[in-house]
Amino acid sequence: MKININESLQAYINEALYRARPRRNGTVGAPNAVLADILAKAEAVGDAMRYLDQRGRIAWKATPRLREYIADLKADAEADAEKEAM
Repeated sequence: MKININESLQAYINEALYRARPRRNGTVGAPNAVLADILAKAEAVGDAMRYLDQRGRIAWKATPRLREYIADLKADAEADAEKEAM
C-alpha cells in the first residue's frame, strides 16, 4: 500500500527514519509499519495532518507550523553559509 506524502513532510520523515535506524536498533517490521508509526507520532505533536486528496485517498502533509520551521532552518543555514563565504 502506497502512502501519499507531500515533499515537506517527506524530508521530516527521512530524518526520522535515519534517526530511528529500524534494523540497527532491533526494530524489524514492515517498512509501512515503521512509516505509519512515524506519521502517527508526527500527527500527535502537530507536525503532520491527514487529508483526502483529489481521488478521495488518505494522504499526509506537513502542517503550516512545520513548514515555517523548515523555512526558518533553511534561512538560518543560508545565512550561515553567507557568513562563512565572507
